[in-house]
Amino acid sequence: MKHRFFSTLALLFAVAALSAAEPLRVFIRGGQSNRGQEVHAHPRFLGEWTQLLTQRGLKVDGGLELPTPEQLAKTDVLVMFAQDGGAFPKGPLRDGFEAFLKRGGGVVVLHTAAVPTRSIEDGSDYWKSVIGGSWVHGKTKWLEGKMSFYYVNRTHPISTGTANFDLDDEIYYDLDMDPRVTVLGAAYTPHMSESRRNQKNGQPAAGKITVYDIQPQMWTFENQREGGKPYRAFTSLLGHKFATFNHLAYRAVLLRGIAWAGQRTNLDEFAKAEEVAALRYPEGGTPKPAEIPPTLEIHPEFKVSLVASEPLFNKAMNIDWDPAGRMWVAETPEYPDGRYAPAPSDYVQRWQPEAKINAEGRYDRPAYDRISILTDTNGDGVMDKKEVFFDGLELVTSFVFHKDGVIAAAAPDVWFLRDTNGDGKADKVEKLYTNLGNRDTHAVLNNLRWGFDGWIYGTHGYSGTPSVKSGDGSKDFGPAGSGVVRFKPDGSAFEQYSSKGGNTWGLQVAWDNEVFWTQPTSGSLVMHTVMAESQLAKAGVKGLASFQVVKPSPKSYPLIPYDSLPYVQIDWVGSFTAAAGCVIYDGGAWPAKWNYSYFTTEPTINLLHHEFVKSTGVSYAGEKEATREETEFIAGKNLWFRPIEVRTGPDGAMYVVDFCNQAIIHNDTRGPKHGPRNAAIRPDRDHYYGRIWRVDHKQAKPAPVPNLAKASAEELVKALAHPNGHVRLTAKRLLEEKLN
Repeated sequence: MKHRFFSTLALLFAVAALSAAEPLRVFIRGGQSNRGQEVHAHPRFLGEWTQLLTQRGLKVDGGLELPTPEQLAKTDVLVMFAQDGGAFPKGPLRDGFEAFLKRGGGVVVLHTAAVPTRSIEDGSDYWKSVIGGSWVHGKTKWLEGKMSFYYVNRTHPISTGTANFDLDDEIYYDLDMDPRVTVLGAAYTPHMSESRRNQKNGQPAAGKITVYDIQPQMWTFENQREGGKPYRAFTSLLGHKFATFNHLAYRAVLLRGIAWAGQRTNLDEFAKAEEVAALRYPEGGTPKPAEIPPTLEIHPEFKVSLVASEPLFNKAMNIDWDPAGRMWVAETPEYPDGRYAPAPSDYVQRWQPEAKINAEGRYDRPAYDRISILTDTNGDGVMDKKEVFFDGLELVTSFVFHKDGVIAAAAPDVWFLRDTNGDGKADKVEKLYTNLGNRDTHAVLNNLRWGFDGWIYGTHGYSGTPSVKSGDGSKDFGPAGSGVVRFKPDGSAFEQYSSKGGNTWGLQVAWDNEVFWTQPTSGSLVMHTVMAESQLAKAGVKGLASFQVVKPSPKSYPLIPYDSLPYVQIDWVGSFTAAAGCVIYDGGAWPAKWNYSYFTTEPTINLLHHEFVKSTGVSYAGEKEATREETEFIAGKNLWFRPIEVRTGPDGAMYVVDFCNQAIIHNDTRGPKHGPRNAAIRPDRDHYYGRIWRVDHKQAKPAPVPNLAKASAEELVKALAHPNGHVRLTAKRLLEEKLN
């Protein structure tokens, strides 16, 4: 009896395995070509994809006409690519198609097949009921040419692990969409009011992409006919040009769409390894890290090398080095909205599975930002290991080391994250300050730096607050806003140090205790605080600014002549819109002429700027290097190179944090819709990539980097004479902590 039971069980497993191995049955409905072999090449697609899918193990049938009921009865997935292909006339063909849907047959619709006939019975209402969206004659418009395709949902199995890319194809917009669809991909389209005003034969006469309208170009629809099983429909409007089907990353997604519509478990079952690999680094999209240096024009005395990149970390915002010389990084994949939920109709990137939205309009989930430790285990200069020190911050912008942990800014709070047992992970969390402004998450407390006076300094944007409070809310320290602020590490004091209306992102306390800061959004590139506001107030001085402008916003010299509206400078055009980091070089390794050099990043135009800083009495002035007045220190030719932070490391090199993002503008003043944290609604905000670059002089002479983690007081005193400013400041901090 037992033998018979196991034999029966084995037979059932064998039948199940055989069933699972059954090839997916696909019918390709092509159509006559109306544009030749490269555009609307329906017969060519039928021929080449029949061969491709057959080689990938699918069982393929097809033709230039709609499938008969008999053909659909032997089909799992119907792939449609034909002019006005979205039509099944009432009668036997419609009945066969409805029977196909009722038994759970899958539908894949490509480009022109989203267009139904003009017949009322076969028109957009019926096709929308099948695939979730449809072209509407007399309403829907198109635009041929260069376009950017954006994945707005990276959580769906079809689009997981994908990246945006540019291509030459065609946009459809103003379709009739069912709100139940899951939009996977979108594109910027011409502004609706303008396109209607300029419409000519269904196409906008101006033909200009804007930042106002974002409309679906790829979606899924899961539906169920009455009395039938659930079925799946996948629609992609790409495919106007046949070359699109040979784009490896798009081909991988299309193959996933077919597998998904056929309800296969492994959506990469039919894709080749090189196609899946292209999803993260597609042609016309995100460059691999090794592809960036050749696109940079670098000062001839210097060289650039990669230090770290994705997937080791995601969206670095700030870096620093601990007393042992290890690099730490603040990762902010949460930027720009954090857990503040955008409207469901907003085409921002869904990069994590959607959580429940609570009554406050926030996702009910943990925060994902973190502070991590990066190490190079094989000595090749590239970080290859990460240990997470603390996970669970929301919109972290910066940190400094303090005692057994770090103090981190994540407005509205400042946190002290401690590792009390020495295992490399924070186990005690203390809120030092709260109620800082965060209505606009690119105008908050950032760029924390230790001052020589034992205070922690930071830059602050226009997301001001009338009252910074102690962590427990018992003390009110008064307002904080644009400019520079400072606070004590024990949570006992917080004050405005230097004020200037605008947005402030770069800060450096130089080796002689002079405080420099960068604020291009108010018309000045870099400021120097001559005397703190608290000192001026005690002296009874009124109406006198605490700072001097070191460099009014100069002309900038980017390499990319932007012709795409989403990526042009929107203010201070031709100068600096978003100088976002600040270093006064004190590395001790470069030739002496570079000492007291000011460097700042400008991510909106992909460059790193340099000025020599010269004393002018009580303050300073900046000037560019002779013969390089009309060029930049580093300028990039690739859109994705977005330097946002610059630091001098303990080895004497300069390190550049690259946000590696298409979208870098936060508050777009041109008028597009904004989200819950005042960030413009954009489909191109990335939450995955990030790079850190090392910039070093070709004749650099670095001194050994001492490990101060367990240094004695005598060793720390000796380190105060080290040629590197970062080492000296670390030694000073550790000495003070030993004494207090």
